Amino acid sequence: MALDIGELFERYHGVVFRRCVSLLRNDADAEEAVQEVFVAAISGFGRFRLRASPLTWLYSVATRHCLQRLRNQNTQALKRALFREDDAELSEGDLPLRMDLERFLAGLSMEQLELVTLAWRDGLTHEEIAEVTRQSRKTVGKKLAALMPLAPPPVVRRELIRPTPAPVAPRAE
Repeated sequence: MALDIGELFERYHGVVFRRCVSLLRNDADAEEAVQEVFVAAISGFGRFRLRASPLTWLYSVATRHCLQRLRNQNTQALKRALFREDDAELSEGDLPLRMDLERFLAGLSMEQLELVTLAWRDGLTHEEIAEVTRQSRKTVGKKLAALMPLAPPPVVRRELIRPTPAPVAPRAE
């Protein structure tokens, strides 16, 4: 299968844009991120494995890129992308939980942050995460299980991580 980056852009621009908007929460930033994702895709084209779907690959590149962009902006932007939207106004009693979550997120590596985003925010299964991150399902399960004891109880119960509608599932074509 011959892959042309222009064809990939035309075909997957919308999906990549929606992914970037869901994480960055700003259309202008997302549009800029999409351009950066496709530039990164061009430079990393040689690392693309043909057994993976181009959508899976681009979805992974977009997720990593947007999370890194948020982390570079500041930890507040990163937290806003992961917190539930209806938690904007927390009661006094919830503030310690929110602070626990902020400390938890700040201590994660980029790989761990990607796993948390895909599993707890996006609600992907271990199998779907394995496909996106190009790891085995067993490895994904082990890494997420290792994060569970570190996460504050509301995160484990998914009360503070903002759920989003299931993304367009990156499937092999």
